[in-house]
Parts: sequence; structure tokens; C-alpha cells
Amino acid sequence: MYAVVTRRRANAARAQETRERARSEFFPKLQRAPGFVSFALVQGEDGATTAVVLWESQAQAEAFRAEAEAWGRTLDGFGHQVETQSRGEVVEHLIAGT
Repeated sequence: MYAVVTRRRANAARAQETRERARSEFFPKLQRAPGFVSFALVQGEDGATTAVVLWESQAQAEAFRAEAEAWGRTLDGFGHQVETQSRGEVVEHLIAGT
């Protein structure tokens, strides 16, 4: 499994609009992408958000990279500034009940 983790300083004034656009424009593409496993968005107490996207493989994550970068430019336009991004193989992954 492969993960892409992105932390952004969120623009609170555009948060609702961003979530609505993500639900209508980005999430459907992500859900249809080959190898997509899951997405989680964590709202930190400090106002930052952290997105965690899991893929079956690095190759599948890379195949979606152009689409993800296009969405990233949309987020940039809404004032959600990237703080960090990391990518890598998942070395431990726990699932409830297993």
C-alpha cells in the first residue's frame, strides 16, 4: 500500500465552499481511480488540515498525480496553503476487527 499525506493551512472563510466542490468535483474522480483505497481529512485544532490518501500501489498513486495536482491548484486558489507533503510505502496499517 502507498500513502500520500498533505498538510495545508486552511482558509476558514472558504472551507464550506471547498468541501462542496470536493464532493462534487474531486471525490468522484478519486473514488473511480484504479487502486484508490481510502481518503481521510483531519481537521487539526491548530486550523490546519491533513489529507491522507491510501492507494494499492505507488504506480496507481502516480497515475492519478496529474488529477491530484489539478485539485491542489484549486485548493491553492481558495487560499489553502500547502505546509508539507509526503509520499511513501505504508509499513503498518491496522483495520478494525482484524
